[in-house]
Amino acid sequence: MPLKFSKKLKLPSDQFFPVENIKTGIALHHTVGGSAESTLNWWKQDGQMVGTAYLIGNDGTIYEVFDPKFWAWQFGLKWDREKKIKFEKRFIGIEIASEGGIIKKGDYYYCFDRVTNKTRTDKSKIFDYGKDYRGYRYFDRYETAQIDSVIQLVNYLCDSFEISKNIPSNYTEYYGKKLESFEGIIGHSMVRLDKSDPAPYDKFWDRLVAECNLNLTEVDEESSGVREMNDSAIEELFKHNMNEINKMYIPAGSMIKGLLMELCKDGRDTYIKLRDSFPNGHIVYYDFVQGDKTLIGRVGMALGLKEVTQDKLEVRGG
Repeated sequence: MPLKFSKKLKLPSDQFFPVENIKTGIALHHTVGGSAESTLNWWKQDGQMVGTAYLIGNDGTIYEVFDPKFWAWQFGLKWDREKKIKFEKRFIGIEIASEGGIIKKGDYYYCFDRVTNKTRTDKSKIFDYGKDYRGYRYFDRYETAQIDSVIQLVNYLCDSFEISKNIPSNYTEYYGKKLESFEGIIGHSMVRLDKSDPAPYDKFWDRLVAECNLNLTEVDEESSGVREMNDSAIEELFKHNMNEINKMYIPAGSMIKGLLMELCKDGRDTYIKLRDSFPNGHIVYYDFVQGDKTLIGRVGMALGLKEVTQDKLEVRGG
């Protein structure tokens, strides 16, 4: 049976593009906001025709913000205009009301990247991913009612618009332009390296795949030779990596910095994101971001590192 949608929250007709388009995909997001209502109000005042067809409230209510045959800006891509418009038009967006990534200071947790009494959030709502993911280790846990609604809505939209039930095999991976022609279900973080939504919450993704009967699809991860990271993303990655390097024993950190510089120079465009560095130590872990994975080991060993694995770099002790 068709789902019942709440019509309580609607975008004004001049805040989206009322042009029908063939839909071949569904994009999942979370709001980084307090509620579905606050997100809609933000979209209205933003005035840049940003929005998604659906908002999922904290209690699981499905709000149809505009007819899913139409479209609004939802990805914020830095692609060529023609390509990004084509991509935007064919995806139906679903936003889950959520505080998103959470930071921890002392014994307390805070949302919206601000440490204030107003942004302190309930510890019982948090889940610990166990490692850094796009700048966060802690996330607001989606409510069971929200997950139920996303599953029902994805099934309904796939049936209604005959959308293929495919999903990239790794929901935490950044694929960028490799998804330009992909048809099926994707997450915002799969096409934006600076995004972490939807959260890397196993319960959510496992249920989505199982209960929507999604097909895990391998996406070609070989380097295309095209630089996909923009200058802003590279700058943010550099700042993050320097923070990790500065925690290490100084000579060891200098060797890691040298490795990073070698990986990206002379058109190699290979980038890694450091994490979990040992304070005043010789070991740092990393996640592959883009480029030629084989370069990491080859260049690292050539520079004299003690060990290079698929996620760890170790410098010889002094």
